[in-house]
Amino acid sequence: MTAVLHNILSSVIPILLFLVGGYGLGKVLPKAFIHHAVKTITPVVWIILFVIGLESGEAFSSLASGLSILKHSALYAFTISAVVFALILPFNRKPATEDDEPSSWAALWHPIKECLIAFSLVLLGAFFYRLHWHENQLGAVVFNISYWLYVLLLMIGLDLAQVSISRSWLAPRVLVIPALVMIGSMLAGVLLSFMTGEELAVALALSTGFGWFSLSGALAGQYLGDVYGSVALLNDLMRELIGLTVVFLLGRNYANSSIGVCAATAMDTTLPFVRKACNYEYVPTAIISGLILTVAAPFFMLFFLSFASVS
Repeated sequence: MTAVLHNILSSVIPILLFLVGGYGLGKVLPKAFIHHAVKTITPVVWIILFVIGLESGEAFSSLASGLSILKHSALYAFTISAVVFALILPFNRKPATEDDEPSSWAALWHPIKECLIAFSLVLLGAFFYRLHWHENQLGAVVFNISYWLYVLLLMIGLDLAQVSISRSWLAPRVLVIPALVMIGSMLAGVLLSFMTGEELAVALALSTGFGWFSLSGALAGQYLGDVYGSVALLNDLMRELIGLTVVFLLGRNYANSSIGVCAATAMDTTLPFVRKACNYEYVPTAIISGLILTVAAPFFMLFFLSFASVS
């Protein structure tokens, strides 16, 4: 138990330091500097996706192994999304005001395009695996995913410091949504462990990335190997796509459930679409839910990964 606790702390402390450090810097640095720094989040995520693909090249070396990873990821993504949506169903309510702004299929293209870019970068990294760039001394440093993950966490901290939260946003009806997403994700993990025979700790770890694919892919890859890193990444990418689809189709009548399915992405990637498809009054719920789940994801994953025996 002492060894497990040591593993958790040694993994969590650096993540906490970079998140809190970024948040602290975000409160004192000039706004103009932060604005430009936050813009680097996207290219850093792209680099992380490429490195994940690079490290997963062997896992995608054959059609059979690639299809197996995709099947495994899809099972996780659809099961988690269904459980979370169903669990939050009793907490849906009609908006206080009607929003006449229609949802547009054109508006859906931008987030879908981002997901396609993410898939492409992973595949590109898997292709460049054959060039063995990462096997020399320079490549071992440049393509070390831990370094890039810490940079990402620092930038996320800077970004979170810019969110101005009203006290009314912290009402119980808002806070219950991320809590139910956490509970639903873990229930889904237990169900998936039963369905697939997966080790429970592994299933729970893969279920609690909350849609933060660059983080979950990196952590799962470090602890469980390249195959599981790919499964975690694709699972959370698919969860984002499922979230976008659910918001578009069901957001007007089931706003809280739809926001829950979006998980951590509700505060950024899917937020504009939540605004369009649901109602403006749900924007605070989406931001707070996404914010809480973004901060919670690394801690949940690391906790469960510390108990996993898969290598």
